[in-house]
Amino acid sequence: MKKQVVAASIFFVLLMMGRAAFAAEISITPPLIDLELQNRDSATQDITITSKSAAKISVYATVNEIAIDEGGAIKQFISPSMDDRTNSITSWIEISRGRIELEPGETKTIPLSVKTHPSAQPGIYHAFIGLVPETKRPEAEAKAMAGEADGVILKVDLQDKSTAQLRIESFLIDRFILKNSQHSAALEIKNEGTKISVPTGEIIFYNSRSEEVGSVEVNPQVVSIPAGESRILYVPIPFKNELGRIKANVVVRYGAENQHSIFDTTQFYMVPFHLVILFGIFILLFSLFVTYLIRRAFYDELHEDDEGNEVPLRVRSDREHTTFEHDIDLKKN
Repeated sequence: MKKQVVAASIFFVLLMMGRAAFAAEISITPPLIDLELQNRDSATQDITITSKSAAKISVYATVNEIAIDEGGAIKQFISPSMDDRTNSITSWIEISRGRIELEPGETKTIPLSVKTHPSAQPGIYHAFIGLVPETKRPEAEAKAMAGEADGVILKVDLQDKSTAQLRIESFLIDRFILKNSQHSAALEIKNEGTKISVPTGEIIFYNSRSEEVGSVEVNPQVVSIPAGESRILYVPIPFKNELGRIKANVVVRYGAENQHSIFDTTQFYMVPFHLVILFGIFILLFSLFVTYLIRRAFYDELHEDDEGNEVPLRVRSDREHTTFEHDIDLKKN
């Protein structure tokens, strides 16, 4: 056991000595680049390399995704994957992959560009920009992947600045609803934010005595509303036997963990079917009665105007007429 510990210690010391000797060939600044970006954002930072070698050297830039532990040290080099390039920080980075030649004591500046993917998920991403003095690129990449190279740690905090903002365009229920019939409330919601949103919530119904008589969930089908668009949600009224005036209050929640709420209210009446029939009969009888009164008043007025008036009759005596056998003689002898 002691031999294994001694061997491991010697290996570690040799490794650190090798790293120290290797690091002495160049100096790199800055050691850390910390960026706060959003989707589609871009940024450019300069990396400065100074040769500390007594001879001419060649340096290759490598890019690897890494995992950082709680102390800020590199915990793991992540192998590149082609499965999802949207969330791969290495696909956002542009840096010269050609050979960088440095004379003894020479300093060069290398631009590093970062352009985030439009569909990348918000979060914190890390990459290691290795700068490895080697004669060939494959050897430089192998050293960087093995953690045997110096370089710059790149941290990108991809922030979610998109917003979800809903507004109730209308909340409609038929003014009169027949008892025992099925009706629905029409709730139109518009998304005035910049990202898709799925509203939730409920409609609570109260009678004229402010007693709750029922409630129903809003959007049980989990309908999503894209940014800038509207959707109409049809919510069935959950009762049929109530009578009188009903008040409906709707509460719509949205956002991460439903942090935001919007409200609206409307009223309607539940009416039994036989009352509707009686009301219709009453309207019909009342219309007939009014029609009868109007006609009677008009008829009496017409006959009052003609009362006591004589109708003149005029007979012309100079008109010629041929007499026939079937004519009746009305002249007095």
